[in-house]
Amino acid sequence: MSTTEPTFSELKQELLNVLDRHIDLLKTVPSIEIDHLDGVLFMMRSLGFMLDRAPKVLALDDLTEMHFMMFQYYSLLSELKYNLVLNFPYASLEGVPLLTIMEGFPTTYEAAMKQWWEDRTGLAVEETKQTIEIAAFQ
Repeated sequence: MSTTEPTFSELKQELLNVLDRHIDLLKTVPSIEIDHLDGVLFMMRSLGFMLDRAPKVLALDDLTEMHFMMFQYYSLLSELKYNLVLNFPYASLEGVPLLTIMEGFPTTYEAAMKQWWEDRTGLAVEETKQTIEIAAFQ
């Protein structure tokens, strides 16, 4: 696979866009329907774990740390989407399915970061750890 490796500046901007999207999500939700609370809490906690290191990485000028951060973000975002489809397909915020909300999170350099990881480790990145096919992702 030949993907151009993004610069530190490009990855930094992507991470800033991710954080901005997350903050917008947090500040614009006026209420959560009780029947959807478990899915919303799962999504929010997942985002918290995914983005926990983001401030530290943004404060550093370390391309390797940024690569790790973004590889982890993209991998966990994909995993979160699968978990939402499998475990919380009914959950929504203000009538918008959680999967649709997560589809709005940036994935600009996902292929490049997967390639970076494969080049660095020699391990192939599988598209999913799931053992079943999910039509929503085809």
